[in-house]
Amino acid sequence: LNNLATLTVVHSVKVISGKKWFVAGTSDGVIHVYNYDNRIQKLRSFRAASDCFITSMAVNPTRSYVLSSAYHDIKLWDWSKGWECTKSFVQEHTDTVSQVAFNPMDTNILCFR
Repeated sequence: LNNLATLTVVHSVKVISGKKWFVAGTSDGVIHVYNYDNRIQKLRSFRAASDCFITSMAVNPTRSYVLSSAYHDIKLWDWSKGWECTKSFVQEHTDTVSQVAFNPMDTNILCFR
């Protein structure tokens, strides 16, 4: 992660404790996935947004989902499907999204502001 921080700015980090992973969303619109089991090891990186930075991320506590936001985009990523974007909410709001979360009472519902 130190090398990553010198090249780009990390805007959001979330832990996926059941997998011993953490995800880092950066200023270049990329999400980086790391394993922290024995030592920190980069597993993969993928573009989550173009021309903007990752503003927020959330991990679903019961499913294999990570939610990301960048400017007006909200995307749902499924790590059990190779980090496929399974849903995009680009047209459903007009304000810049600064934070995303899963509803703790019903993790099928997402929240953003």
